[in-house]
Amino acid sequence: MGFKKPIEKNDVLMQMTSAYSYIKSPYSDGFTAWYTKQELYEIKFVLDEILKRCPEFSGEPEWLEEQNKKQMWSELKR
Repeated sequence: MGFKKPIEKNDVLMQMTSAYSYIKSPYSDGFTAWYTKQELYEIKFVLDEILKRCPEFSGEPEWLEEQNKKQMWSELKR
């Protein structure tokens, strides 16, 4: 029996990008766009709680620092 990943990152990212596109679309009404944004917030809150409860792994702080630097540079380039 092989290893089965519990989530498919690309599927999740695709759904989140689709929700973002829907929210930003000028053809979406504010009511349903706000509902979609609320769903993203709910996902964020659950994800934040899950990550808070997970153990810290070797190399994790360094990886997080590197990801934060990449995000910062990306923001500065805008």
